[in-house]
Amino acid sequence: MVYRVILPLIFVGLWSSAFVSAKVGVQYATPFAMLMLRFGIVSCLFGLIMLAAWTLRYSPPETPERPVMALTALVGLLLHGIYLGSVFFALSRGLSAGISALIVSLQPLLASGLAIILFDERLRPVQIIGMLAGITGVVLVLLPKMDGAMPMIGLASVTVGLAAVTGGTLLQKKIGGKIDLLTSNLIQSLAATAFFLVICATVEPPQIDWQPPFLLALGWLVLMVSMGAYLILMVLIRRDSMAAVSSLMFLVPPVTAIIAAIGFDEPLTLLGILGFCVTSGGVYLVTRYASPGTS
Repeated sequence: MVYRVILPLIFVGLWSSAFVSAKVGVQYATPFAMLMLRFGIVSCLFGLIMLAAWTLRYSPPETPERPVMALTALVGLLLHGIYLGSVFFALSRGLSAGISALIVSLQPLLASGLAIILFDERLRPVQIIGMLAGITGVVLVLLPKMDGAMPMIGLASVTVGLAAVTGGTLLQKKIGGKIDLLTSNLIQSLAATAFFLVICATVEPPQIDWQPPFLLALGWLVLMVSMGAYLILMVLIRRDSMAAVSSLMFLVPPVTAIIAAIGFDEPLTLLGILGFCVTSGGVYLVTRYASPGTS
């Protein structure tokens, strides 16, 4: 029981911290350059871990089939490359963080709806109520931060990110049991690194100012988010229903707002606190009545 509660809480905390770390990092580097460096380092670390694991076991793990490896690379492209890249690009084009987070937070609805078709999952009425409460809470948290400026290119970009994170999550749910987590994460990070290398070579000339805040932000994103949060996400996707895993994303905007209020003195209004409570209740309803292991 403790495992089922603590692991999701750690994931939400780490995932939320990524937005704050990114806010620090992009002040010292162009967004795609930071992402390229991040996943390049992650790829090296996962490679070293895999080499150490092989040495300790005296033999490498069973090599996944080529179609599974290709689909795993596609998951990395969707989750790490297109999703993060599109959100960073949208922000750089003037779309507010509030609007971006609100659009991406619609992922649980889209993922759970598709999971009904793809994985034969069923949502109970109480779960539907929970998801609606989650959306309501997110809106309450983000509403004070919204403004009228919504550049269409930014809006289109973050919508692509929504589709990418939804597709990547569903695809990982489908193939997760066919490849071990270490190999999966290495392939995914390599795919993301290649993607951002191409972007930096063709679209965005990379610029990095190697100041201590940038190094701290990069280190946190590499160790705690890319290697910590994503690994937990893969475990949760394999263990729980799609609705239960996706519903955790409802907590990310409120928790991010709390972290930003502490770290950047961003105001956290009474309306925001109310939204956090409503979202927490909605997540509880979805996860409490989910069927573990449904696939």
